[in-house]
Amino acid sequence: MEFLIAFVGGLSFLAIWVGLTRPKSAARPQQQPDEQERLRELRGGPLGFLSAAVEDVSRWFRGEGTDDATWRGGLNARYLQLLKQADWYWAPGEAAPPTAEAPFWNLETMWARKLLHAGLFGLAGLVLAGAAAAIFHWNPALALLGLLAGLFGFFDPDSEVAGAAETRRRQIILEMGYKVPELRVYVRSGKTFVAAMRYLTSRPGGPFVRELHRALSVYDITADLARGLQMVVERNRMCEPLANLCGDLLAVLSEGGEVGTVLEAHADTAQHEQRRLLRQQGQDNTQQMTYLVSGTTLVVIFVLVGGPALWTVVTSLGGM
Repeated sequence: MEFLIAFVGGLSFLAIWVGLTRPKSAARPQQQPDEQERLRELRGGPLGFLSAAVEDVSRWFRGEGTDDATWRGGLNARYLQLLKQADWYWAPGEAAPPTAEAPFWNLETMWARKLLHAGLFGLAGLVLAGAAAAIFHWNPALALLGLLAGLFGFFDPDSEVAGAAETRRRQIILEMGYKVPELRVYVRSGKTFVAAMRYLTSRPGGPFVRELHRALSVYDITADLARGLQMVVERNRMCEPLANLCGDLLAVLSEGGEVGTVLEAHADTAQHEQRRLLRQQGQDNTQQMTYLVSGTTLVVIFVLVGGPALWTVVTSLGGM
């Protein structure tokens, strides 16, 4: 029975691994849903419904259909947004990854890392629980509880990419407090918005300047600035100030209006968000310092007062 369970588990892991590492096929003309179902049934014969279900699961693992709001696309859509916000996403066609030190760079490698961490954490938990059961003479079946450590490993990549996305979002907001007023000054001085962007991106900058550089790269190829700004919005939907700025600029470019007026409003907003974020960071730092000082004080008190008192009580009880 154990060999059968191990064989089925191995086949399941192999199927998931193939679904994660299988290269995506080239795009083909979209067929009608009823025609797709008929083709599935014809290819699969009497088990066509089973092959259709396996194909759906494989598509979900590969990240296809991430724009829909069902269970198949919702989770991967969020992962994709986090990867883009963290600037880890290596899009097809790009010569090099945007962040070389990123631990994973697309949905396939992220799921592979989740499964790898789950396996490693589960194995380590099983070994530690088995050793504890042997030392304390527990029921050996309790060692299987160590496999629950695999859950921590499974969700560990989620916390990695979420932390990187939040860090980069904060960096963009802080940088916008300096760079958006500069854009406003350049446009007010008589430069066009594209010329102001070129002047701003010609100097070193952070993630906000790099996003403007990406928009200019699209503009240089397509002569369509709106397409470049839309790409910035798609990459930074979790950074509201940047998405709102690009959205207002898109509205001005499509319907006509003063770019300087938009920059005037967003310069004040960017500086307000910058001050708010700095105050919040100061409060967080103060709170963390308070925790550190309190913990250190408790340790010192225990070492100087509690430890000797506890030792005195133990030795007196031993003498009795």
